[in-house]
Amino acid sequence: MHGRNEALLPPRLFDAGQTRKADVTVPNAIRFVTTDDFPPFDFSDGAGHLVGYNVELARAICQQAQIPCTIQTKPFDELVDAVRDGEADAIIAGLQDTEKTAEFLAFSAPYLRLPARFVVRKDFIGGVIPETLEGFPVAVVEGGRHDAFLAAHFPKSVKRGYASLEPALRALKEGEVDAVFADSLALAFWISGADAKDCCRFGGDAYSDPAYFSGALSIAVATDNQALKAFFDDSLARLEAKGLLADLYRRFLPVGLY
Repeated sequence: MHGRNEALLPPRLFDAGQTRKADVTVPNAIRFVTTDDFPPFDFSDGAGHLVGYNVELARAICQQAQIPCTIQTKPFDELVDAVRDGEADAIIAGLQDTEKTAEFLAFSAPYLRLPARFVVRKDFIGGVIPETLEGFPVAVVEGGRHDAFLAAHFPKSVKRGYASLEPALRALKEGEVDAVFADSLALAFWISGADAKDCCRFGGDAYSDPAYFSGALSIAVATDNQALKAFFDDSLARLEAKGLLADLYRRFLPVGLY
């Protein structure tokens, strides 16, 4: 059902023996588009330079292929139109593969999967497993995949449902619940942010059962640009084999997701 990577790194996403496919076409250049307000993935540093996990990944893809690339920024709600209108070739901004986006976009293989985690107060004693959470109040956003997983695998915990994640985290900080179960990326941002006031920590394993948790970061291209999608799939596999994906994870996600 779940497992923890002892090095606190994500599990491998590609076959370790995968090599460049003969039918992969290297583009002459790539025009990426992203946002500048999604740290640590895409943001402007103190000097106004665009930096972040996604930005460095885009640069690494182009450096590996020895092709020129540009990275422009737009508001998040204009990213899809940039590709549809031919202003950009690829979106690297955490856009999710949904029924709506799939009408216009094709997505590469994931370069980072987003598991679910528990977060608990730092003074919480014991492991975060079904047996130790029996009878303890656990907050979750009602009606979603985390709610369903909690009901199926932690049936003896006392579920406290909330309309959104913010009040659930506030309840944890104020001691009204003993744990919150949610998306690890959102929890990592909160743990390391000012709102948490250093109250809390991750507890237990990372849960990545695909029947419940399909969230991942991928690169999006136009649906008819399957050649570019194949190029990205191949590039990401090769970068993982070189350790570059692990290096970016350590650099930009020091709290970790796993």
